[in-house]
Amino acid sequence: MKRLKTAVVGAGIYGINHLQAYKHSADAELTAVCDINPQIRERVGAEYGIRTYSRVEDMLEREDIDAVSIATPDCFHAAPAIAAIMSGKDILIEKPLATTLSDARAIISAAREFGARVAVDYHKRWDPAAIQIRNELSKPSAGKPIRGYMNMDDIIDVPTKWFSWSRNSSPAHFLGTHCYDQIRWFMGCEVTEVYAVGTKELLKSKGIDTYDTVQAFLKMENGCWWTVETGWIYPSGFAKNNDGRTQILCENALLRSDSQNRGVEIFDGTKYGTPNPYFMRESDGHPFGFGIEPINDFIRCLLDNKPFIADARDGLEAEKIAEAVHKSLETGTKVMIEREA
Repeated sequence: MKRLKTAVVGAGIYGINHLQAYKHSADAELTAVCDINPQIRERVGAEYGIRTYSRVEDMLEREDIDAVSIATPDCFHAAPAIAAIMSGKDILIEKPLATTLSDARAIISAAREFGARVAVDYHKRWDPAAIQIRNELSKPSAGKPIRGYMNMDDIIDVPTKWFSWSRNSSPAHFLGTHCYDQIRWFMGCEVTEVYAVGTKELLKSKGIDTYDTVQAFLKMENGCWWTVETGWIYPSGFAKNNDGRTQILCENALLRSDSQNRGVEIFDGTKYGTPNPYFMRESDGHPFGFGIEPINDFIRCLLDNKPFIADARDGLEAEKIAEAVHKSLETGTKVMIEREA
């Protein structure tokens, strides 16, 4: 059976997970990595025994590659994605597809022109709790969904210490994109209108000109209203790096999910912790969990010629919502979302 020859662009905080997935996959062969940081290239090259590059174009020209993961910072997805597509590679892009509609449409246009397939890593679709909720919603006995609530928040270290590019993103793009995609997936329909409010104070006082928190109100085609709260200013001492909850009220059912405490608690004398054992863990040196499974699915779908669970259209629709949220923040008015022709 053929093994897929893969490469990764961007080997930082999340890109390393793509390296791990490809390294341990029986169906893939990790071939090369591209990163602009020389220290990362040196470390990754030594650890994985692969060739490294500072320029995407050089890697694509010199290496025999079937598929490429794009794990660069959110605002820098388009250029390497389009370069890989134009070289005839299928790609997996870390969420979001892009942080502007123009970039998202440029990626999709290139994929159509060059016949490439594009998947987006919305890994919440692989979360067992999210799958359970979606299955419950599909039961006629639940009745019509009436209202929904979802929050996703990160600790303040994420925009202030983890990333140097947070001023080029926002809670709507970095976190909200997960929520918007998951809500579309839950509801099986699209968002028609958006109204949003937000605060831009704490991070701005630290020299990072982006929103602290964003509250968005989404109306779905099925009439269900959703409240979506996102932010990245939780205190550093919070029990986990992130927090999230979902609640959906239907005609005959109430569904809840708590993503903050997944059942494991750790007390070590310095900090109370609630790690997520389902997201990404190692066992006998092999990674597993719903943070890795989308990458494994990407490999399987390419080899078996099956549809992706989350594709470029899903990425485009989530970006439409994020852009509408930002437009509403700026204008103070509700924003209607236009469907593609």
